[in-house]
Amino acid sequence: MAARSRPRRSQEERSALTRARILEAALDCLVELGHAGTTTIAVAERAGVSRGAQLHHFPTRQDLLAAAVEHLFAGLTESYQKAFAALSPDADRLRAALELLWQVYCDPHLLAALELQVAARTDAALRAKLVPVGRAHARNVHRLAAAYFGGGAAPSERFTAVLDLVLDTLGGLRTRALLDPDDPAIPRTLALLETLARDALTGEASHA
Repeated sequence: MAARSRPRRSQEERSALTRARILEAALDCLVELGHAGTTTIAVAERAGVSRGAQLHHFPTRQDLLAAAVEHLFAGLTESYQKAFAALSPDADRLRAALELLWQVYCDPHLLAALELQVAARTDAALRAKLVPVGRAHARNVHRLAAAYFGGGAAPSERFTAVLDLVLDTLGGLRTRALLDPDDPAIPRTLALLETLARDALTGEASHA
């Protein structure tokens, strides 16, 4: 019996695959070469696409970098959700949530996003592209946190503030770990952060 041939991908599917390949290449370049070395030419070569194909999807370097960050955030969020869903029923959900979140911050690709945020300080065009991406990601993180720990109710201002504290602290710790990953202050701060978050959630529950 003749082997059944695979159905040919549609133009839309081929375009989506090309776009994803370009974005993955951009993230790899950012990790290995940094912001300055991540040129559109370097990305196109790594992705194995023509310059024209890349420009079709991302007309400017800023468009490409912002889309790469958006792609990264989506992938990390999906991985986090899967890991959280796989927790055992008797797991300490808060501790696990913070440990998983710290793992996300330690992902080498996330350093690319942090570096772009710094670069955007003096690049208005890049900043204009990154701000809406960052805000959309923050809203998504807050939505997930409310679903996991908010008891189904709309999050209070205190809940939102504590979550922002957690996220900003983890971002600061990750920057600190770049220079000294063995700094004893890092695990100490992570433990304190868990205590503060647990106290905040306890207080939230008592006022519900």
